[in-house]
Amino acid sequence: MKNLLSLGWISSITFILGTFFLGSLLTDYNLVSQTISEIGEKGSPLNVQWQIFSMTIGVLLIVFSIGIILFARGNMLSYLPGIFVLFAGLSEFGIAFFPSPHPLHNVFGLTMIIGYFSPLMFFLLWKDKLGLPFKRFSLIAFILIILGIFLNLTPAFAPSLYPLEYYGLVQRFLIFTFYIYIAYVALNIIRSSKISTRPTEHTKI
Repeated sequence: MKNLLSLGWISSITFILGTFFLGSLLTDYNLVSQTISEIGEKGSPLNVQWQIFSMTIGVLLIVFSIGIILFARGNMLSYLPGIFVLFAGLSEFGIAFFPSPHPLHNVFGLTMIIGYFSPLMFFLLWKDKLGLPFKRFSLIAFILIILGIFLNLTPAFAPSLYPLEYYGLVQRFLIFTFYIYIAYVALNIIRSSKISTRPTEHTKI
């Protein structure tokens, strides 16, 4: 199970660093103003590379969610947080499979919101299994994600709220916050698994 859970922090670090690396390969690409999707949009010289990269991240998240569900089953916890992470993986795969400006690209982008609610599910349903700091971090992450969702949607109804020249940073704030949280979840579950399987003084030989 540890191998499955490790995919959480591996996918997160890979995604964040990968977006910077691939973006740097594009001439005149501006991470401050341009979205992540523009790296692999239709017509981009990195279209195929980005699709493969992003679909791989989606698969890693899906497999990681299975690890969460298995951990939940073994510890009599709710499966729902894992299912929400599963939605994030499926959405990421769909976003990559249908690159912008395909109509389904935005549809899968909206379904990603389900995955963004996974910190709330962990906060509400996993009680104190991973400790109070984990619960607090989950709540903080969810608040930041909600803020990110709001800022990402404001160009549609309040375009004057902030200069659109910074939309790339706004989008990255949302997405990177989510992936940092995923890495945090993975590391904490792995740590919890080690503690729970560690022999006590009475069971040591």
